[in-house]
Amino acid sequence: MAYLIIDPCGDYPSHLMRFLAGRDKGAVAVFSSPGRYMLWRDKWSKSLEQWVLDEFLATQAPSLASLAAHIHHAWPRLEGVIPWDEESILLGADLGERLGLGWNPRRVIERCRDKAVMKDWLRQHAGVRINAARVVSDGHQALEFQRQVGSWPVVVKPTEGSGSENVFFATDDDELLSRCQRVMQSGDGGVLLEEFIGGREFAVNGIVDARGDLLVTDVWVYDRRTNRGAPNVYYQSIKVSSREAVFHSLGNYAAAVVESLELRRAPIHMEVKVDDRGPCLIEVGARLSGANLPMLASKLHGRSLFELAACHYLADLPLKRSEVDFERYDRFEARVINGVQADPIPRIRAVHGVREVEALPSFDGFGLLRPVGTSAPLSVDVDSRAYDVFLIHPDGDQIRRDAEAVRRLLGYD
Repeated sequence: MAYLIIDPCGDYPSHLMRFLAGRDKGAVAVFSSPGRYMLWRDKWSKSLEQWVLDEFLATQAPSLASLAAHIHHAWPRLEGVIPWDEESILLGADLGERLGLGWNPRRVIERCRDKAVMKDWLRQHAGVRINAARVVSDGHQALEFQRQVGSWPVVVKPTEGSGSENVFFATDDDELLSRCQRVMQSGDGGVLLEEFIGGREFAVNGIVDARGDLLVTDVWVYDRRTNRGAPNVYYQSIKVSSREAVFHSLGNYAAAVVESLELRRAPIHMEVKVDDRGPCLIEVGARLSGANLPMLASKLHGRSLFELAACHYLADLPLKRSEVDFERYDRFEARVINGVQADPIPRIRAVHGVREVEALPSFDGFGLLRPVGTSAPLSVDVDSRAYDVFLIHPDGDQIRRDAEAVRRLLGYD
């Protein structure tokens, strides 16, 4: 049996494909661009091509209709589609719809991919709190939005961005206009302005089944700090127990958002602010969380969330809470420690403290460790973080001590 997967380049698709190969399911790979195909050919094919039955480059077809027809002629009985990546998820939705694979249609995924479209839809169709927002095309509209909101800061972001890239918090008119210009030049869609919501920011991760029911698998509270003027830099993520009241309030809020968006058969990653008025959506994506959080959450549950996601990508299965282990999840404290690079290094000459960090009682692995010979950029967003260290331990005090030790011990020259 075969399934369609879009751009199988990365650790996430390797988990999905390995699991499905063990169930005698091979991949038909579609590459969204020549660049993605080159990444496949030069790197990821070396470990994953054993599970790939066929390859298609989307840009070689005169249209998506002809690409879908070609795929259908070669593989008329595909089981489903796995569009795991934010950048090519629209292509997966489009092909899945044309091939009748039962995944989310393009119109549904567009609601999640474009933040402005998503929030407009939710304001009209959901009974949940959504902050004020507007897509602007000139300085007059930007200043008009701020006057309507009546407060600073104003969040400036691209409509199609991800990973906190090109997200700014403007505190006066001049900064608002300059940040709008920066986002416009980024090429990630339009310029979206949003009302700033205070409080704590959480990541809510889960999986939606064929009926639209959401199983929240893990919740994390973000600790973001300022680094060299960049205000939204990942510092650490701390696991939230399912016994905490905020876990359940976020779960109910996320379920209402997912139901209104009409998402089906997909993992979801949602970012939500919580202040004195309760939850308020920042964004949601029909994909697994980035920065290796699904790997750590899988360890907490003792159950691969990649395998669970693979099952729901390809089948109309109902979700049950028993598919993950919340007793085990709650037994451990967990953190992701994100390295913050204050001084960029064009070429790393040495990595210090690896053995000492590995010896810490709560150490569970590296999600990211930049090797000698590569660069360590200034940390301004999720992609430019210096390192990720996973900590898991039943004793929260031990994790706090180890978190301090990681920052003291680990670094680059």
